[in-house]
Amino acid sequence: MKKHFRIPLAAATAVGVLSFGFYAVSEDSAFFKINKSLQIFGEVFRQISMYYVDDIDPEKFVEAGIDGMMGYLDPYTVYIPENEREEVDILTTGVYGGLGITVSNVDSMVTIVGITEGYTADKAGLRVGDRIYAIDSAIVLRMNTDRLQNFTRGKPGTLLTMKVIRQGLQDTLQFSLARQEITIKNVSYSGVLDNGVGYIRLDRFSRGASAEVREALENIRYNSNLHGIILDLRDNPGGLLDAAVSISEIFVPTNSLVVSTRGKTAESEKKYISRTNPMEPNLPLAVLINGRSASASEIVAGAIQDLDRGILVGETSFGKGLVQTIMSLPYNSNLKITTARYYTPSGRCIQKIDYNNRREGIFTQSSDALQKYTTAHGRPVYESNGILPDTIVSLSRSSTFVDALISRNMLFNFATEFASQQRSLPEDFTVSKDVMRQFGSFLKRNSFSYSSSALSKLRELKQLAREEHYPEHSVSQIAKLEEMFASEQERELERNQAVVAQLLEKEIFTRFYPRSRVIAQTLNNDVQVQTAAALIRDNSVYHAMIAPTTTGISNE
Repeated sequence: MKKHFRIPLAAATAVGVLSFGFYAVSEDSAFFKINKSLQIFGEVFRQISMYYVDDIDPEKFVEAGIDGMMGYLDPYTVYIPENEREEVDILTTGVYGGLGITVSNVDSMVTIVGITEGYTADKAGLRVGDRIYAIDSAIVLRMNTDRLQNFTRGKPGTLLTMKVIRQGLQDTLQFSLARQEITIKNVSYSGVLDNGVGYIRLDRFSRGASAEVREALENIRYNSNLHGIILDLRDNPGGLLDAAVSISEIFVPTNSLVVSTRGKTAESEKKYISRTNPMEPNLPLAVLINGRSASASEIVAGAIQDLDRGILVGETSFGKGLVQTIMSLPYNSNLKITTARYYTPSGRCIQKIDYNNRREGIFTQSSDALQKYTTAHGRPVYESNGILPDTIVSLSRSSTFVDALISRNMLFNFATEFASQQRSLPEDFTVSKDVMRQFGSFLKRNSFSYSSSALSKLRELKQLAREEHYPEHSVSQIAKLEEMFASEQERELERNQAVVAQLLEKEIFTRFYPRSRVIAQTLNNDVQVQTAAALIRDNSVYHAMIAPTTTGISNE
């Protein structure tokens, strides 16, 4: 473990020269290297400030230097200037002043992709798919979404004027909107499935997440005779460590180790123990995870798995086992810095990427050899590549054709166009053959084309054969195969009809319903949810999956 050094800062001169005083040290010591590096940095800053041909903004110049240093570290260690502090406050309080919209750059235009039910944007009639053209006097259509927050966020009660471009209308629509205090919901939906299994969808771990999960569970238990609970952490990027521990306490036995952290300093070494009586200690539990479940999601999933409190279903998690601490800097700025790694109750760190190990500038996985640990009941679990579910259920979406539809916003844009032609959806709406025909026509009108991996390889092979002067009849044989594969591509929509219809249905629902109802409408067709529910309902299978084989958590 590296030693921790305290560095006394002496002063900064008017032209920005930093001088640092240390006791006399040898040239190979860490103190000497720190002193030498800071002196060089200060002198570079001084000379560029004085002699560079153009004027330099000192603040932006230093920020660029800080960004360079951050780039050498993991992506979670970042400098937060004063004008970006709001993101820290939102995480810790779960509240911000704004409109209740989520935006993204779709086709290089600022586009509303989500609307929070019950707040300003929802009440005013803004829709998913609207392009934001202007806010007050500023044209923002092509603006980076990070910068857009400077226009939409602000003190509750303050007003703004927004102009949007809506599909099917020639003129822009103008809205006068008052910013509100927006409370971010952590639980986006909870209810009971048709098979008597409770379901809770947790989107993030900001302040109040534990209280929301407890309330959702209480409502489910009050209204139903449950067979078990599904806690859905898919696509949940994480958040506060304390929130993850509090949510784990709802299910795991009192005095259980939930997670531990270890870093460079003594204060970074902590053990987080469940201190409260669990709200639901016995009901069968399944936790859903996927490749975008990270950080706090993995803490909860790891604790549930290691303590054999429930089963995990879905796909391997993201693999973020690093802990960040927010430290105050001068002038209301902050440094979010990775200070420790976290370890699940069995002792494993599930950090996937080793940011301290580069090969030709590329970060590598922590380890190719997976170290084995054991759960409370002696089941084997592994370290370093994220958390592996007990039952792997992969979603059958990964085809070049479907990926191209998603990446080029074909599904999103068709849903927006389709919604512009409908006043409402019938209660029994599904993506029918007629809707699929409309989608096929939409693809042709928008000149959608793509090359499958097989077709791309054939074209490369044909080009290579010509460069290598293969006989013409050999090249023509490859060309015939190319034509055959190109013809087959035209039937890709038909071949992928089931997957495309499911994705389209969800996109269309988001144009008409709040997020909670969209989730409810799609659960019956969600193979991961239905697999988890089936495992819970089959009592013998569920208990066999977490059955004890040895006593106590140990590691090898």
